[in-house]
Amino acid sequence: MKRIISIAVILLMLFSLCACTGKTNEPDSSAEPTREAQAPTDEPAAEPTEGPTEGPTEAPAERPSCALAEYPKVDGSTANIPMALGLIKAVTGCTDDEAQASINFSTTDYSYEALAEGRCDMLLVYEASRPTKEQYDPANNMDMHPIGLDALVFITNTDNPVDSLTLDQIRGIFSGEITNWKDVGGLDAPINAFQRPELSGSQTLMLDLCMKEVPMAPVEQILVSNTMEDVINDIAAYDNSANAIGYSVYYYAKNMYTFPNLKFITVDGVTPTNETINSGEYPFINPFYAILPKQNVDPMAASMVNWLESEEGQLFVSQCGYVPYMKGIAE
Repeated sequence: MKRIISIAVILLMLFSLCACTGKTNEPDSSAEPTREAQAPTDEPAAEPTEGPTEGPTEAPAERPSCALAEYPKVDGSTANIPMALGLIKAVTGCTDDEAQASINFSTTDYSYEALAEGRCDMLLVYEASRPTKEQYDPANNMDMHPIGLDALVFITNTDNPVDSLTLDQIRGIFSGEITNWKDVGGLDAPINAFQRPELSGSQTLMLDLCMKEVPMAPVEQILVSNTMEDVINDIAAYDNSANAIGYSVYYYAKNMYTFPNLKFITVDGVTPTNETINSGEYPFINPFYAILPKQNVDPMAASMVNWLESEEGQLFVSQCGYVPYMKGIAE
């Protein structure tokens, strides 16, 4: 009898040991699952990356939507007007005529002033001039989001045999050191170099990207083109000759106001194109921005900026004819 009881006790101990061992190998259904338990076991773990990525890492932002009456007040640069028109139609579903009536851009530097003074909710804009930067310090006082790339381009007449210039030659022309086309491989003719006013967006690019610390040559007022439209007209019509050269931003000269008898100058062997600008191969590249105020941010404006930075938003930038900031995005 004692032997039977002993065997029963031993069997009961063995059963209890097996039961405890099984409990330790199975997760407690009442406990919060661990990170490893939530992740699929049949997919490799993502390797850590360093530096910025070329695509979005978070859930894609959805295109915002609102009624036209609720659309934020948007201001900015002349060259960004086509994007502004496309954006308001995409967000509100309004007609072309309604979009045209709703967009009134005050140009680059005046739009920074408007945002600083609370007269608009958002900018689609190029970099501010040096005086405006000193006055408003947008890098610290505004919320700046690069959404696209543009470039400083040099334009001359197709009758001009000069197709390409180096950076040093361009600086020489606009500083007044080089005054004859024969000195850069052209005809024996004076160079008529058009400039832009100090507060224009393209003048800012010219000073910051090309001239650097080299001073621009003083020019007669007749050689100062007040608007981007003027500079293209002036180069096309000046003396009915091929002696003129000027500069503009790539998008405007390529898409908004073109003349068949004008051409882009190749710089250091690189012609400005969507591809050479997006890749960074072309030398005079600068981003343009969607900018919000630091305080009292309009929620719809913030949603629009978030979407413009997404992959879908960057494709929209490309479809509007601009060079997207994100690499590898094509229409």
